[in-house]
Amino acid sequence: FTNEKPYVVYGYCAVPENKTLTINAGAKIFFHDNSGLIVDNKATLKVEGELNNEVIFEGDRLEHQFSDVPGQWGTIWMRAGSKDNKINYAVIKNSSIGILIDSIGSTTTPTLHIKNTQLYNNSYYGILGRETNIKGENLVIGNTGQSSLACTIGGTYNFTHCTFANFWNNSLRQLPTILVNNFFTYIVENNQEFVETRDLHEANFTNCIITGNNNLEFILDKVEGSDFNYNISNSLIQFNDVNNSYTEISELNFNDDTHYQNIILNGDPDFKDTSLNEFIIGQNSEAINKADKITSLSFPLDILGIDRTSLPDIGAYQHIIFEEE
Repeated sequence: FTNEKPYVVYGYCAVPENKTLTINAGAKIFFHDNSGLIVDNKATLKVEGELNNEVIFEGDRLEHQFSDVPGQWGTIWMRAGSKDNKINYAVIKNSSIGILIDSIGSTTTPTLHIKNTQLYNNSYYGILGRETNIKGENLVIGNTGQSSLACTIGGTYNFTHCTFANFWNNSLRQLPTILVNNFFTYIVENNQEFVETRDLHEANFTNCIITGNNNLEFILDKVEGSDFNYNISNSLIQFNDVNNSYTEISELNFNDDTHYQNIILNGDPDFKDTSLNEFIIGQNSEAINKADKITSLSFPLDILGIDRTSLPDIGAYQHIIFEEE
């Protein structure tokens, strides 16, 4: 797909087995209602956007009143067996699920490597991973109807310098900004519920902001029977357990330094405007200069191309001074 003219997709466009869809910088893909993109078994998607020349995925209603309406199209669905998917500098907005990844894949090679990308106003999930392998950096997932990021049924997940901020206000949101679990449930004979577990090989969040407008925005939901490996470091997390409902959950003990290091609990990120999905941080943010400096050397530029090597801030953005209205 080139940037010469926009693409309008009716129904689901599919990348077949052993084929690669490459989308050039500046391309615009508009999806009709109940439409989307499928990346099939052994197929690959490569989105090659650039700074200030992003690839845009959104609905085909271009009137101003539809610019921020969730659920206008389906999803980008990476089916089981899809491989080597890469997304760089994209904006994915107003879908039901921004990206759905159903690929068991490899524990060493990411099924999806996504960076410098923004996902907004998705009515269910920004990214829903099911027993997959995702690597993310300089990623911003904003307002969604359920979780901004759901890492489910085990898998391998590594996120660095990402901002997960869910201030959804269109309906009651029952799930946290980030949900991680290692199981799935299904109904068997006699209407009995059966729970099956899968190994959570890794769930690592480094230099990340995890926040929103609910008290609890980060949940690790473990069922015994499979591995459950996780580590969160130098991250700002919204977790205000006002009823002490999670005090006995060892996975959510933020004082456990074997799994949590340098956590800022319930800190103020000082976002520019959460209602407009503007999640750059200001000069009063508690995330300023709190990122792990050694890790940041591997990610020297923020999502806007600003150098962060000397005094790195937590999240996808280095802070700015907001202009007074």
